[in-house]
Amino acid sequence: MHSLKEWKFGLEKAKKYGICGLALQPADQDSFRPAIKLVCLALPDKSVYISDGREHGTDGAGEMILLLAALLEQRSIRKVIYGARPALSLIRDSAGRKINACNVFDLMLASQICWSGYYYLRPSGSTCHPWRRDVPDHSLASLAERHLGIILDGEGGEGDGGGDGGGGVDSAEEDNAEEDSAEEGDRNGDGLALKRASVLLPLHNILAELLARNGLEKIADLEFQVAASLAEMQGSGIHLECDQARGMVCREEYEICNLVSAMQEEARRKGFVTVSHDGKRLCCYLNPDRTEDVMAFLRRRGYPVSSTKAEILKGLAAAGCAFAEALLRYRRVCHQLTFLCSWLEKVSPVDGRVHPHFFQIQSSTGRISSRNPNAHQIPSTGEDASAIRRLFTPAEGKKFVKADFSTIELRIMARLSGDRVMLEAFKNGVDLHRLTASRISGVPIEQVTQAQRKAAKTMNFLLIYGGSARSLQSRILSDYGIFISSDEAEQARENFLSCYQGVREWQERQLSEMSFTVQHYFHNCIQGFFALPLTATTTIMGRRRIWPRFGAGIRASKFQMYNTPCQGTGADLIKLVMAEVYDKISSQEARIINSVHDEILLEVPEERAEEYAVKLKEIMERIGSELLHPVPVKAEVRIMKSLAE
Repeated sequence: MHSLKEWKFGLEKAKKYGICGLALQPADQDSFRPAIKLVCLALPDKSVYISDGREHGTDGAGEMILLLAALLEQRSIRKVIYGARPALSLIRDSAGRKINACNVFDLMLASQICWSGYYYLRPSGSTCHPWRRDVPDHSLASLAERHLGIILDGEGGEGDGGGDGGGGVDSAEEDNAEEDSAEEGDRNGDGLALKRASVLLPLHNILAELLARNGLEKIADLEFQVAASLAEMQGSGIHLECDQARGMVCREEYEICNLVSAMQEEARRKGFVTVSHDGKRLCCYLNPDRTEDVMAFLRRRGYPVSSTKAEILKGLAAAGCAFAEALLRYRRVCHQLTFLCSWLEKVSPVDGRVHPHFFQIQSSTGRISSRNPNAHQIPSTGEDASAIRRLFTPAEGKKFVKADFSTIELRIMARLSGDRVMLEAFKNGVDLHRLTASRISGVPIEQVTQAQRKAAKTMNFLLIYGGSARSLQSRILSDYGIFISSDEAEQARENFLSCYQGVREWQERQLSEMSFTVQHYFHNCIQGFFALPLTATTTIMGRRRIWPRFGAGIRASKFQMYNTPCQGTGADLIKLVMAEVYDKISSQEARIINSVHDEILLEVPEERAEEYAVKLKEIMERIGSELLHPVPVKAEVRIMKSLAE
């Protein structure tokens, strides 16, 4: 299409058919100030319209962007896209306004949802681990080869994308969606762009049928809606106080040098030298990053350690071992230094903000994840968490509005299990952690101490997922430095399950489902549609996770059977909230800038912060209470000048 008239003609045909395939190619690699180079529009009559934005001039290109934005917002036309999030970001940034996209079908997300965490087992060639997980690739090339038997770029699609080792999706695939969009015209010209656009609608027909056969249409609609929220989070970014961060980096580098010097000096005084496995002397200095060195030195000091895990070192530090205390501090400071450097490296030269990448379905539970840098790893607890969180501040004239659900995992468990004690506690506004402490210790709820409540909190969040007595013993020691015997831990676990009998019964039902199968549908170009009997769990909304059954001994774990429905429902809930927040609150002045599990962070004008806080709280509590009915859901909202408040 060499003119806007031809482009409008293509859009009219799309309106007539009610569906079109849409592929975009950015003009450059600047993801924050992009322009659209190439637009491909595929129609059911097998015609593909290609328009080069550079041929329309500045005014024409601007009008084409407006037409694209209008197309995305037109409910009567289904837009089939591979990688909706980068496409929405591109159009949003080019148009300079919020895009209220609707009736979008994302092929990548649809494929990930259809596979529901499934993986193959392949021979590894290792005697220790004879099988390895082979996670299906969801790149456009793989989808075309798998479902249509078409090789898009002269290379095999299957296996090109790799996997995440257990989730059924690859976090790199959403990056690949952007790269595919960016490179489809550059590598082999418009011919490759045309070929890629031509497979969009055939793939849509197959994946839409797969979603319907597996009862996953509702989940797919949710994921398609929330793509715009992730595009906003990634495009908005978050402000980092760079000068303060660099100052902290210098101080931590200095502290690391001192800690290493002190540990090595102590080891030298004790006559320690590192040795290799064959007994040869390696170095006279202890390497705190080398496990063999640390264990050898501690054993030389008379501590019979079996590992250098944090909980073991904490026990030694509590017993007066200065070396263990220094090593723990060294590890914490190294972790903080790595964290700060990873954020400073990603500060955009365009707007001075950091733009983490977000991924919708990297986890098999459906949780959103982040990387480059990881916005979910901003520390919230620990000695120096507050100092790091003070580095994250809103723009001038803005404030943060942060909201998170209160005890949401326990509320979800109350809904899943139907436990009467939990249900009554939440309906009556009783603190469930205090109730657990009261039931287990036998003291009246009003006499429960803060220490007892903390221990009960650990117990609640661990045992709903089937945690063992040994895990409970280890967690209480690690979190609070309190030692309880194995018998005490087992008795506490039994008391918990006796108190919440509905949770015990739900866990037993989940375990029994490991012995049963559901028919899950797949498709490939050779077999067509076919079903396999697989172990599966579902969330309240119907999100499914499936596991392969390679022989009697390879199946889901107990933890996965307990964890997946609960965390998956939590993921569905926060995505429902994000979709409505984007629809009802998001604007040029108020934006979603982060979401961590059950938490949402907005950046809003300072003078309207209270107003947005009220709106956000209402949305979260309403949607949560609707999804988890009859369990009431509460949200806690704060207005902040930094993440440390």
